[in-house]
Amino acid sequence: MLLRSVFASAIIWLLMASAMPSYSGLIFQGKLSSYFAAGLAIVLVSEIVTVLITTLFSSDHATQVVPQSPTAVIQGLVAASVAKALPADMPPEALFATVFLFIALSSILAGIFVMLLGLTRAGGLIRYIPYPIVGGFMAGLGWLILGAGFDVLVGLRLNTASLPLLLEGETLSRWLPAMAFALCILGLRIRIKSTLVMPAVIIASVILFYFWAYVVVGDVNSIVEAGWLLPNVSNALNWTLPDPSAIAAINPAVLAASAGDVLTLIVVFTLNLFLRASAQEIIVKRELNLNRECIVNGVANIASAASGGGVVAYHAPISSSLVEAMRVNGRLVGLILAIMFTLTLLVGGAVFSLIPRFIPAGLLMFFGLQFMKEWLIDSWPKLPRQDYLIVLVIALATALLGLLPGIALGLVGAIVAFVLEYSRMEVIKQEFSGGIHRSNLDRSFAQNQFLQDAGERIWIVRLQGYIFFGTAYRFYEHLKARVSGAKGGALSFIILDFKSVRGLDVSTIVDFQKLKKLTDSKGIELLISDASPQLQPLLAGGGITEKRQGKPSLFDDLDHSLEWCESILLQEANLLDAERVTVERQLAQHAIVRPRDASALGAYLERMETTVGDTIFNQGDESDSLYFIESGRVDVLLRDEAGHVLRLRSMTAGAVIGEVGFYLGKARSASIVVTEAGVLQRLSHDALRQMEETAPQTASAIHVLIASMLSDRLATTNRLVQELMD
Repeated sequence: MLLRSVFASAIIWLLMASAMPSYSGLIFQGKLSSYFAAGLAIVLVSEIVTVLITTLFSSDHATQVVPQSPTAVIQGLVAASVAKALPADMPPEALFATVFLFIALSSILAGIFVMLLGLTRAGGLIRYIPYPIVGGFMAGLGWLILGAGFDVLVGLRLNTASLPLLLEGETLSRWLPAMAFALCILGLRIRIKSTLVMPAVIIASVILFYFWAYVVVGDVNSIVEAGWLLPNVSNALNWTLPDPSAIAAINPAVLAASAGDVLTLIVVFTLNLFLRASAQEIIVKRELNLNRECIVNGVANIASAASGGGVVAYHAPISSSLVEAMRVNGRLVGLILAIMFTLTLLVGGAVFSLIPRFIPAGLLMFFGLQFMKEWLIDSWPKLPRQDYLIVLVIALATALLGLLPGIALGLVGAIVAFVLEYSRMEVIKQEFSGGIHRSNLDRSFAQNQFLQDAGERIWIVRLQGYIFFGTAYRFYEHLKARVSGAKGGALSFIILDFKSVRGLDVSTIVDFQKLKKLTDSKGIELLISDASPQLQPLLAGGGITEKRQGKPSLFDDLDHSLEWCESILLQEANLLDAERVTVERQLAQHAIVRPRDASALGAYLERMETTVGDTIFNQGDESDSLYFIESGRVDVLLRDEAGHVLRLRSMTAGAVIGEVGFYLGKARSASIVVTEAGVLQRLSHDALRQMEETAPQTASAIHVLIASMLSDRLATTNRLVQELMD
């Protein structure tokens, strides 16, 4: 285990030692290029401090944290902004101290931000950032990292103005090996899924370089003098900690000049921390506590800046995958890695002078190409074309205008795309007629038969989501066509069910007012059901739910609004006032039975007078009888395992209670409680068997009546299911 851990640490050390010089070169360049060695020491300290803290306190043992190119590029921009804003004649020592102070400060601010995300348990909110915005931002950042590789190596940015210079012989010979190195790693990583590809290419490149230097050129000193190797920093890895109080004496213009880049650093750090932590979860097949990772990474980067470091560090999934592949404990690897970098800082600085310059620059180019490949090429088959267009636009804006303008453009583009996409969503969840979808009030067979046809005059529209100007207009146009296309008398009621509506934009009230005006002109009642308390004032203020005597337009739920409409239709047909419906009357209507056989029924029924609150039977009771409701009203109640009671439906004169359990011989599936006093007629199993023996025609009529009622319910249910499926 120990040997494998040392080997894993050595590979990670090799990767970091090869990349560290580029980070130092990115930050301390131009007037500060003479402080390359000090910058290298700052990167080393950053790695030592951050890896120690995260190794000990991360939520997963495999976590390995290292300074990385995306944030190093941004901190290079911070350094450039500060250096440009300072006086041109400032001594190099003072310039370095000021820039170093700002680098440390930027790391502290970034650390504080992600730490607060973790402390407030808001780290998971990063997961809600739209994928196209992240993708476009990362692709644009990849271009900047690729350009940083050229800048570190030949001092030229990658743009159209510098292209002729980059193609000149001497310059071309400098960056071409770095690009070949980057493309070699990229190509091999596509074909070979192994964490050892990158260290193997680095070692092979160093071997080939020294073979070229010793065998082909034959004069190593000339190679060194020509600048093909990194400068010798064995005795120069020292620097002075910045004085925090010095920031008070800095011109505010300098602070303002770097503010945008510091903000960009915070954004880049936060996004990359989330992305790399998520990538590690996939690699190690374990979920990380993202809030804890934010806290630990924040504290680590703050401590790094306070200790003389300040180059932002975060998760390295490649290193974590190596830990998993070698089946070692990542915390032990992290501790060994901290010891290795400490020894490098104290006594091993000479190793950097052995590294060819094209390797650190080539690693930057590789990281930039990898970002662009991942977000521009690999995402092409995965994303809808609209989302991919957002990625492409943000990437171009980031590459051409900068990171913050790219983010701003991405947010605007994502909002516009969201509005357009949401406006295409159907605000109408379901729509059907009252002939198909009926209220939960069971009426007499005759009333049900009437409502089967007359219910077509009721149109139910169930709305969903957040209704705003785009969706509301399309909804209005749809109902306008439905109302205008209806023949005279075809529609009497339109019910808008707001149960699934989460919000309503104020501007949409105009469309509802137009709909209200249209329905009034057609003599159609516009009813609203299940509107939330937040929406009711908007609807009332717009005159949609006006209060009229005896004609409510706002109901608590769809069921009560449907019941009200059905009652109006029955009243118009003089079928509502069925206060008493005898069993004999129902038999005469729905079964071929002689008056003598119908009158014989009374001998087998038990008359029960009920009062409000009476329980006819309880859920779970034996089904030993069924009941005909002659008058009054009852509720069907279901009690769940938690003891909650739910009203399934109501039943009134002409309905039958308990027939399913009665015929199937199963226990009662619900309880029946009286809500309006009346009369029930009870038919027991014994009475039915006696009827079948002594009055078979009457018994047959009872069976036909029950079958008719059940068939009517089944037909209505089938029509509703078919409508929902369509």
